[in-house]
Amino acid sequence: MSAIFAAGENPLSFLTQFGIEWQLLVSQGVSFAIVAAALYRFVFKPVIAASNERKQKIEQGLKDAEEAKSKLAAAQAEAEKKSAEAAAEAAKILKAARDDAKETVERAAREASAKAAEIRERNDRQLERDKIRMKDELKDELSGLVAQAAEAVVGKVLNDKQRGELAEMAAKELRK
Repeated sequence: MSAIFAAGENPLSFLTQFGIEWQLLVSQGVSFAIVAAALYRFVFKPVIAASNERKQKIEQGLKDAEEAKSKLAAAQAEAEKKSAEAAAEAAKILKAARDDAKETVERAAREASAKAAEIRERNDRQLERDKIRMKDELKDELSGLVAQAAEAVVGKVLNDKQRGELAEMAAKELRK
């Protein structure tokens, strides 16, 4: 090559020996560079930007999906917790209702038993009063009958004063 330069020839003249025209090659190279620059600026750059944007959106979507998944899991756990709390509260309310019902039944039974005992006591007192009254009536009738019987048996032998004393003694004896 140094020989070519020394001869003063065009340095690209050796290309013509191979059938390549160097002016055409240079102009095609420049044209290719312009087209490549235009394609890069107006096609590749927007496509790469859109691709990057889409990639970011996909990554954001995946991140959001993962976040939604974790929120769903948390919401399900919270729902299960609330459901368990509600079930426990319902069981507590049901137990309280059963206890109240049991207490009400027991109280009603105690009140019925107390009323029954009161009625029994009242009836026993009334029966005792009736017994005493009947005894008194029976004593009065018996004393009258005894006095009449005694008068019928002894009446002819005793005078009025003795008869009165005898009736009083019989009545006293019957009262005892």
